[in-house]
Amino acid sequence: MEWQMTEELIQAVEESAQEEIQSIREHAAEQARRIVEEAQAEGLKLKQHYPEYWKNLAAVERTAIVAAREKARLELLQIKEEIFEETFCRAEEELVAFRDRPHYEDFLKFSILEALAELDGASAHLHVDCRDEALCTGILKDLNQRHTIVADIESMGGVIASTTDESVIAKNTIETRLKRSREVLRKEIFSILDGG
Repeated sequence: MEWQMTEELIQAVEESAQEEIQSIREHAAEQARRIVEEAQAEGLKLKQHYPEYWKNLAAVERTAIVAAREKARLELLQIKEEIFEETFCRAEEELVAFRDRPHYEDFLKFSILEALAELDGASAHLHVDCRDEALCTGILKDLNQRHTIVADIESMGGVIASTTDESVIAKNTIETRLKRSREVLRKEIFSILDGG
């Protein structure tokens, strides 16, 4: 079930990122071309105004070109980060409606079982969004398990399970799963943006 959610996230990210990829590549190529032209113009200017530095002009041009390439690389990295954040926000917006999807009950059941497994069989309080209270009750009945359901969180879905003394807490909401998946998704998105 987790892989389905991750696959849906990756698919949503890929769909929202594809249009941006070409724009980034074109922008980066234009930026690099412009920066190289500026560096060459600066080198020509130095050559004309400071003939005594003629010997060092090649080194100055190389330094300017290296600096320009580094600047372009940093600008591209910043653009990629902005695309990542924007794409991730879009994916989060799509997940707001995850509760309305047909397989949400399977996801909630999986989240409950996974969270309970972290509690090592202890009696638990299952903290859920009030919109999931009835569904959670039904899932526990189907699983023939008795735990206290507390509808006291706001979430896109999932559960936070805690031992009755709250010494152990297992957060397994969509938000916490998304947060844990963020770095994995970052690698996926950057790979897509790099043409991979």
